[in-house]
Amino acid sequence: MNFDNDSQKQVFDKLKKAIPGIIKEKCAGYDELYGYKLNSQGPTAEEVEKYYDGKIADCLIYKLCKAYQFEYSTIVQNLVDILNWRKKFNPLSCAYKEVHNTELQSVGVLTFDVNGDANKKAVTWNLYGQLVKKKELFQNVDKFVRYRIGLMEKGLSLLDFTSADNCYMTQVHDYKGVSLWRMDSDIKNCSKTVIGIFQKYYPELLYAKYFVNVPTIFGWVYDLIKKFVDESTRKKFVVLTDGNKLGQYLKNCPHQDYGGNDKQNNLNKQNVANIHPTEYGLYVLQKQIIEDVE
Repeated sequence: MNFDNDSQKQVFDKLKKAIPGIIKEKCAGYDELYGYKLNSQGPTAEEVEKYYDGKIADCLIYKLCKAYQFEYSTIVQNLVDILNWRKKFNPLSCAYKEVHNTELQSVGVLTFDVNGDANKKAVTWNLYGQLVKKKELFQNVDKFVRYRIGLMEKGLSLLDFTSADNCYMTQVHDYKGVSLWRMDSDIKNCSKTVIGIFQKYYPELLYAKYFVNVPTIFGWVYDLIKKFVDESTRKKFVVLTDGNKLGQYLKNCPHQDYGGNDKQNNLNKQNVANIHPTEYGLYVLQKQIIEDVE
């Protein structure tokens, strides 16, 4: 954590101290953030000892402070909104309990961009070009959004919130062959909804977002996204009309279509399989099952 001045450190310390009360009074005790326990207190000492990791909690608190420019009241309000949304929307269920359309699942891939054993950056790939002839998958916005949030949550479980270098996610959106979509209202609605959720409920998690194989006439994608994200996020966007140029940005690019050297290597071979929830995420899911049964 890097603070530019004493004032920022004071805001961080104030928020950290206040979090148990905020969670109890404004979030009905719900303290799970991205699969980790944010609250250093209760409900039992055993739960705190088993699931609370102070270093991870500090990183998450710092991210919130940074996302909202260390404005204390703004941070608190957004923290409350995020935790209450997570309790209601249940993104952990999207990732680990629900069964999504198999065609949708084939679009999302998770890999690591590796630069040494200690530097493994998580990358989420969205191969929207594969759905060019399956626009009906976007007609149910809720189903698409829950699939996409599930992919996001799985990607978050690959981040290392104890590392300053590996606690951010890279996203790649491949639009090869999707120029026919530019006027489709269902796809625009899905895009708008997902963008809004990411902007509001997943702050300060993006390292970079690459839009590759973007046709020049497909400008509505970028124009739409720009309307719903802040300037600091827009600075992390890179638009590439040629997918081969992605290799200039990612060190572990698969296949020559993305600038890699291996003609046989592809995303499916690099896909991180058998992703599991964090220990606390699993505990939260198990509690939900018990509550549902009761």
